[in-house]
Amino acid sequence: MRPSVRTGEAADEAGHAPETPPRRNPLEWLARTRDHVMEVAPRAPGYERARGAVDRDRRFGGGLLAGALAFRLFGALLPLALLVCVLVGYADSVDSAATRSAESATGIGGTLLDSVAQSSKLSAGTRWPVAIAAGVALLWSAILAAKAIRAVHSLAWDGGIGRLERPLRAGLVLLAAFAALGAVVAFGDKAHRLVGPGGSLIVIVVVFGGFFAIWLGLSWLMPHGGARWTALVPGAALFAVSLQAVHLGTSLFIAGKVERASATYGALGVAFTILFWLYIVSRVIVASAMLNAAFEEDRRRSAAASTT
Repeated sequence: MRPSVRTGEAADEAGHAPETPPRRNPLEWLARTRDHVMEVAPRAPGYERARGAVDRDRRFGGGLLAGALAFRLFGALLPLALLVCVLVGYADSVDSAATRSAESATGIGGTLLDSVAQSSKLSAGTRWPVAIAAGVALLWSAILAAKAIRAVHSLAWDGGIGRLERPLRAGLVLLAAFAALGAVVAFGDKAHRLVGPGGSLIVIVVVFGGFFAIWLGLSWLMPHGGARWTALVPGAALFAVSLQAVHLGTSLFIAGKVERASATYGALGVAFTILFWLYIVSRVIVASAMLNAAFEEDRRRSAAASTT
């Protein structure tokens, strides 16, 4: 006769621990969640268009394009940093309170600005030649960066890379666009400090509008397949939202990381941190171009199908 199964209390009296329920495997939970998302996602509105943008980005090597663009932007950042060093060093030699004013205006740590000011106090005879050389190098690197951004848009819209007709004007326009983006960032930081938490939503909307308008205008100057300006709105909106997220991450993480990396790892740590930040920005630029091109291609395909 088969012995009866003991209950949990009898098992405890016999000195045996009761059986515990099996623990869930996190990998299995993630796999089930992914399968559920992939099953539900095709029913979401706009899924096919988003899938087309992702496929287009993968087909043209969006990650590689972003890496090349980040390298070009980093090349433009080097002469800009040299020019800023010369100007900050000159300002500190004229007025010792200039560093504190620059700290409050830019949000850059005072330790880092003090280091820049002390390391860039050049003599009067060498200051202006260095500044002129840095300005020329900045313009040249801006032209190369403009070529890279134009190549990204040309690949996204036309599938090839065309010749840049007026490189000098393109470099100047790019410098003006990035200066305008910097001005919007500075305005947003100052406005946040002035209005406080109560007016933060208004400031966010204004900053979003500034980012959106600047990138919409710059995208119009890039190759866009003869599309109307409305076809560039999705990419400009993506750029504005992403840049606000990048700016938030910069304020909370990157700025302090650069200062700590400068003290811990030296120039190599600073360069790696800035390159990572520039890669994120470049990835957003590439994604905005791919998104606009994919949406416009889908719109034209739908229009052609409706007329036949």
